[in-house]
Amino acid sequence: MKQTKLQTRLFLAYLSLACLVLFSFAIFFYVFVSRQLVDSQIQAMNTLNSSFQTQVDAAIQNLDTVSVNINYSNMSKSVLDQSFELTISDRMLSDMADLFTSISGTEIKADQINLYDYSGRVLQVGLSTLVKNADESQMEWIDKTRELEGSKIITKPYNTDIYSKSAKYKQWFLSLYRSFFNQYGRPVGAIETVKQCKSIFKSVISYEKKNKGDAASVYIFDKDGGLVYPYEVTEEKAADIEKYFSSAIIPDSKLPFQSPINKTNEYASKIVSKYTGYTFLTVQPESAVLAPVYNLLKILLAVVAAFLFVSAFVSYRLSRSLVKPIKHLKHIIQRLELDTLGQEKATSYPVSVNELEELYQAFQHMSDNLKDSMNQLMEAKEQEVKSRTLALQTQINPHFYYNSLSSIMVLAENGDNEVVVKMCRNLSKIMRYITNTAGTTVPLREEIDYVEKYLYCMKVRYQTSLNYTIDIDERLLEETVPKLIIQPIVENAIKYGSDCVPPWHITVRGYIEEDHWQIDVCDTGNGFTQEAIDKITRNIEEAVKNPGMPELKINGLGTLNVYLRWKLFCKDDIIFTYGNTADGHGIVSIGRYLHEEAEEFMR
Repeated sequence: MKQTKLQTRLFLAYLSLACLVLFSFAIFFYVFVSRQLVDSQIQAMNTLNSSFQTQVDAAIQNLDTVSVNINYSNMSKSVLDQSFELTISDRMLSDMADLFTSISGTEIKADQINLYDYSGRVLQVGLSTLVKNADESQMEWIDKTRELEGSKIITKPYNTDIYSKSAKYKQWFLSLYRSFFNQYGRPVGAIETVKQCKSIFKSVISYEKKNKGDAASVYIFDKDGGLVYPYEVTEEKAADIEKYFSSAIIPDSKLPFQSPINKTNEYASKIVSKYTGYTFLTVQPESAVLAPVYNLLKILLAVVAAFLFVSAFVSYRLSRSLVKPIKHLKHIIQRLELDTLGQEKATSYPVSVNELEELYQAFQHMSDNLKDSMNQLMEAKEQEVKSRTLALQTQINPHFYYNSLSSIMVLAENGDNEVVVKMCRNLSKIMRYITNTAGTTVPLREEIDYVEKYLYCMKVRYQTSLNYTIDIDERLLEETVPKLIIQPIVENAIKYGSDCVPPWHITVRGYIEEDHWQIDVCDTGNGFTQEAIDKITRNIEEAVKNPGMPELKINGLGTLNVYLRWKLFCKDDIIFTYGNTADGHGIVSIGRYLHEEAEEFMR
């Protein structure tokens, strides 16, 4: 499983929470406001649609009122001939014009009033005042009115120039037809009241002009689905608009529907007039209805983006403030070593969270306890090494003393008094050096002096069979070393280097290289066998895996003990090698790497 950083997880968690809150609010705001806006817009469209219906119905009702008043006027019946043939005189025409004008009223409820008889004559009063033969197209309406027996018929808007002075200037009109009855109640003709469309649909036209470009589309259909308004459209355009009525696609005005013309979502308000039978349909595209929401949504998205940026910044700072102390503590742990335990104070780092402060204090407490434990352990180890070294000083190979005393006896018998004196003096200094328990470390000068006296005693014993050379750089003589660190190596060199034909030669050489100093102890024997090297290496590896001083033998200190004491003294600066020279003789080397200050001192 792929792991992620704690800071990344915290950052994403905080940012996700902020995004969830912001986007939830944005979605709720959009849905709530859009619903409110749609409801408000639908209500406005309903109000607007209702006003259109009221104005159109009133205009058509005025035409109907005029036709009814003429039908029930006794004056019109008294002026006309009982046979109702419109072959009237000029005076009768003038009287009828005055009558119709008075019935239409000062508001001019009808722009034109036409009275038809069944013989094909028409009496016109209004925009055109005369008596003439009716057009054949008008006779269709007259026949329909006779069938309806007094009910009104409303025509579709039509474009004509019959009421214009110039044939080039046509106007749109709408007519209302009703049967005309004589004084006996028999239909003898038809009444037509005419009004210009611009007057009938005045409110709709005024609304569209006032809100040009942003106005809702207003459609008016008759009860058969024919288009009444807009009237100044082509037949193809009218057929498209009539699809709104024929498809019956407006089940709920609060829900958007797909336009049958351009296939876009639209909202609509629908009202059916009980008086005229007209269906008033006000249509508004969804994009126009929700335009304020979209504009507000852009502002809201900009605000959300700004909040997201702030949230991302705050989330980053907050996650970083939590993770940074943990990283700092990790770096402290990475730098932690046995020598630096307790030196770096973790509690000095400023922490703003109580839990992290407690973590730092717990770590510092653990570090201090480990430091104390290590100090106690090191003290115990040093005491152990010191006590073992002191024990070793009293356990030097007794054969050395036996052999030395035997040599003194032989020298005394031979009368070699000077050698006896020097031998006794050296033994005395050796015993004093070994039995001095004032400290476990000495200057290299003292250790070399002890080794030199030891080799002199061994030389007296072996005479010409043993020779030795000591060559130490004087700059090394003041270096501090553990007591009895070189003598065991020399002792082993004599022990294992004398396994061949004499003379034997022991060489102790101390020198300084560029970055370290070293002391080599060589013999002229047959060298280390591979078995011996493997055994020493194996013992050292086991000692490293299982720290602690092994039991030291009375019969010699051993290479392993020298290594452990030298390792404890030098730590990581240790140099300790063993093996054979190019000539096949045994060699053991101890040394130490130099630091910059020591290198300058050695130079």
